[in-house]
Order: sequence, then C-alpha cells, then structure tokens
Amino acid sequence: MKIKEELILKFRKLQTIISVLLFFMVLIFFVNVTDFHITEIQISKWGTLNAIGWVFNISLVVLSISTFANSFLYIKNNKRILDKKKLYLIFGFVSFALLVTGVFDVKSFYTIHNISAFLYFFSYPLAIFLMAYINRANISYREWLFHLITSISMIIIPLFLMSQFNGMAISEIVHSSFVVFWHLSILNKRLN
Repeated sequence: MKIKEELILKFRKLQTIISVLLFFMVLIFFVNVTDFHITEIQISKWGTLNAIGWVFNISLVVLSISTFANSFLYIKNNKRILDKKKLYLIFGFVSFALLVTGVFDVKSFYTIHNISAFLYFFSYPLAIFLMAYINRANISYREWLFHLITSISMIIIPLFLMSQFNGMAISEIVHSSFVVFWHLSILNKRLN
C-alpha cells in the first residue's frame, strides 16, 4: 500500500508541476503575442488567434484534466475529508466547465464558451468553499481558514479587477493564479 501511495504522490507532483509550467508558458507566450494588450481583451480571445489559437484551447483541455486529477487525488487521499462523492462531483463539474471552455472557442461557439467560462470562474471558488464548509469539523482550523480565504479571494479580487479594466484578461489571469496557488498548496500539504 505504501508503494501505491508514493506512486500517486509522484504522479500528483509531476502533473501539478507540468500544469503550472504549462500555465505560465502559455500565459507568457500569449501575452507576448498580443503585445501585452491584456487590459482590453478577454483571455479567451487568445483561443481565436488564427495560426496558434489551438495552443491556448488545447492547454485549457490539459489544465481541466490536470485540475480534476489533482483535486480527485487530494480528496481521495485526505482522510479528514468526508462526503468524498459530493466533492468528486463538485470538482468534476468545475473541471468539465473548463474542458468545455477549451473545446468550444469563443469565436465559433460564443454562447457555449462564455457560459462554461462563467460557470468555471464562479464554481471553482465555490467548490473550494464547499469543501471547507462541508468538512469544517474534520479539518484543522488553519486548513479551513486557508481554503476559506483562498476561495473568497479567488472571487473578490478578480471581480474588483474586472471593474478596473475594459477587458477581463487581468482578472482571469489573477483567478488562474489563485487556482495555481491552491493546487501547489494542496500538493505541498500532501508532501509534508
């Protein structure tokens, strides 16, 4: 059983590191390609660039799979988290919303893309909040507070930034940075 847990942990670590690197590489690449005009656009516009938009869309699909795998393994291997089936469904929904966002680009499938992006944007912090709320009696106060602050910040800060700029790219990048931070944090908790 110990070897299986170590393999799962190595897989989680590898897929989290690959996902984080993919996120930052795609971010830097597309910020550069669009001449840093991220205050005026929606980040999904990167998926409509003629020759290279597919890179952005495929990266969303890969990140959705990685998000599901990391969340699933975190919930599965955390003995203090109860109602695992509910949480698998909640985080599965979040990952599915991101997957649909990547599969249907904003130019060709405007409505589907924007609805799934909206659901992803709001359901991710809600999923983290619900995980903390459902398990508030089982997890440590520090862990509960971390999940609570992360989920609230993941909503409040991007919404504030959305009101400051014409486009949504900056708030979407900040939201994604919180996602990366949360995944690195839950991986770190498992490693320690």
